[in-house]
Amino acid sequence: MNNNAVADNRHNDLVGYDRVLKATSLLYFKDALLNQQYEDCAELIRAAKSFGAQPGEIGRIIAETAGANAGGSGAYRTKGKKRF
Repeated sequence: MNNNAVADNRHNDLVGYDRVLKATSLLYFKDALLNQQYEDCAELIRAAKSFGAQPGEIGRIIAETAGANAGGSGAYRTKGKKRF
């Protein structure tokens, strides 16, 4: 019985480390995008996925940083532009 408790605790610790590593790799990925260090992005995405990041999490970071790099919310800016 004690062996199961130790094994369970160790598994929970590993899951906790994976969450921290996933969050860290996603933060590094976001930082690379914001600093336009695109050559690092593929490796950071692979690392994040290996620690359990889902495609939606990665996509949200890309969407957030695309808006920041565009200098706005990422929405189409038509205010002040003539359409004809």
